Amino acid sequence: MTTALAASVAAAASPPQTKADDFGRLYVDAVNSEAGFERFMLRDAEPVPRDALRFFFDDQRWINGGGVDLIGARPRPGNPRLIEVAVRNRIYGAIQGVELTLGAADRIAAFDPTPAPAWAVRPATPVTQAEMTTRATQLIDKGCAAGLFSGAVLIADGAEVLVEKACGEASRRYHAANTTTTRFNIGSMDKMFTVVAAMQLVEAGKLSLDAPLDRYLDASWLAPDVARKVTVWQLMTHTSGLMPDVADELETKPRFRLRELDQFKPLVRDAKPTTTPGETFNYSNTGMLLLGAVIAQASGEDYYAYVQRHIFAPAGMAATGSYLIDDPVENLAIGYTRIPGSDFGWRENSIRILRRGIPAGGGYSTVGDLHRFALALQSEKLISAASLRRLWADEDRDNYAAGFEIDHGAMGLAVGHSGLDAGVSTRARLYLDRGYVAIILANIDRAAPPLLNAIEGELLRAPARSR
Repeated sequence: MTTALAASVAAAASPPQTKADDFGRLYVDAVNSEAGFERFMLRDAEPVPRDALRFFFDDQRWINGGGVDLIGARPRPGNPRLIEVAVRNRIYGAIQGVELTLGAADRIAAFDPTPAPAWAVRPATPVTQAEMTTRATQLIDKGCAAGLFSGAVLIADGAEVLVEKACGEASRRYHAANTTTTRFNIGSMDKMFTVVAAMQLVEAGKLSLDAPLDRYLDASWLAPDVARKVTVWQLMTHTSGLMPDVADELETKPRFRLRELDQFKPLVRDAKPTTTPGETFNYSNTGMLLLGAVIAQASGEDYYAYVQRHIFAPAGMAATGSYLIDDPVENLAIGYTRIPGSDFGWRENSIRILRRGIPAGGGYSTVGDLHRFALALQSEKLISAASLRRLWADEDRDNYAAGFEIDHGAMGLAVGHSGLDAGVSTRARLYLDRGYVAIILANIDRAAPPLLNAIEGELLRAPARSR
């Protein structure tokens, strides 16, 4: 028996908890050292380039203040193929989670960062809201002082803003400081606006969630035989199976001509389902781009104009939009990617991001505007409570519903979205069970998640808003 085969047989025979512990250590070691990364790769079976995974783990080591420490690992009850791992980052001392999905021969088929699992969070001494505010501010200051955070943060109790703070530079070239009114690239947060727009049209009787796409999109957008198989709701829930992903297509295509949605047609026209539509969650920027085209057709308005008129304006989001990157928009942050060993240590993301944001992501907003969006959602200013419940119904508890990420961590039910791109790291969370809102917009890679995890630890100790 070969060494590799013997290891595989031994792993398969291990008790579930022993196996979970082994994979927890495997992940932590990959974050903390190059040798650990090499061991992780021996067990990894993801269709992700090795260099991309190396970049991820190197970045995790840096952004977490030198690494993470293992708290524990457990198989998910009822699903021993999914390992929940809890770690503590070294910069903020915060607990964060990661889910490892095991495939054939106990190789890692996927891993996803998650909120801290509830079992890993021990009861802490309660604090007053004022004490929580002070402690959260100190965490932000710590990340700023270490150079591991650059951006803006807002924490609110409903409409009351408790913390609003910014640090770092919006432009390292001109040494312009980030402020609490700086516009940051929000990455995939635009998906929330797109699905809310779709639900508005449903409420107006202009759009059917169960309708096939050929009711709204002609052959210039998608082949008719494909459009007949996919519904509007499947676009919203990332279950269309449509591939390739437009974000991957853009990696090899020039972007400077892409100003309007119609100009993306050549990148998505040949998309086809790789899984049976409606059966499998498969995150798809292509699907959300097509949903924007559906919104334009159903409303009779340009997508960008529709979102501006029906979402941003009524919510009071005056500093939000999908700006052309070469327009001189004031108070807009440039994103930066860390390049160790280079002359400057950082590289601007200007030539890597979209020229203009799309329904799937890439627009700009401020922490204040996103707070106003959260308030508008919860006050039914944009769509009804029934529509919100449908968008937030995570029936499979797979942490995603329709255009919103759904967290089931120690903070209880939370909804929102994240953004991730070169020089873009964002998080928005509405903690529905506790009444708080937290928004973090960063213009350096991966800076938002560890800080949000730390802030959640403080929010968990603070009193929940009375209902």
